[in-house]
Amino acid sequence: MLINSRAPDHCFVNRESFISLIPLHQPTMGLAAAKESIFNVTGKGKAKIEICVNGINRNITFEDALHTPELHSNLISISKLAKKEVKVKFDQHEARVRSASSAVIMMAKRCGCLYVIETTSKTPIALVSQTKQQPAAFDT
Repeated sequence: MLINSRAPDHCFVNRESFISLIPLHQPTMGLAAAKESIFNVTGKGKAKIEICVNGINRNITFEDALHTPELHSNLISISKLAKKEVKVKFDQHEARVRSASSAVIMMAKRCGCLYVIETTSKTPIALVSQTKQQPAAFDT
């Protein structure tokens, strides 16, 4: 699962990820980050993942998630998280997702260019962020 700064909606590949799902009578098209790449959106509903944070299992639900079976991975929208007052902080080793009350609700370890969340299921989840802007130099 990828946290994506360009995704306007949460997207889930597998039907099994949904607690509730309303199929769309006519699938709509989505535009993927890959150049000239499109995918079908076949439904909308509430999706759930189970993760372990600091030894505690948590169920995280995503309202108004899209069912996108043609994508290669699930996408979590940073803009949708921000609307819920959730904060995502990336550093060179990990990413932490915090609730409005500052509780850590998801953690991810950096693996190459991705931030991977350990889930209690067999499906790995990863966080990624991307920008089209040139990097700015700064002193630490």
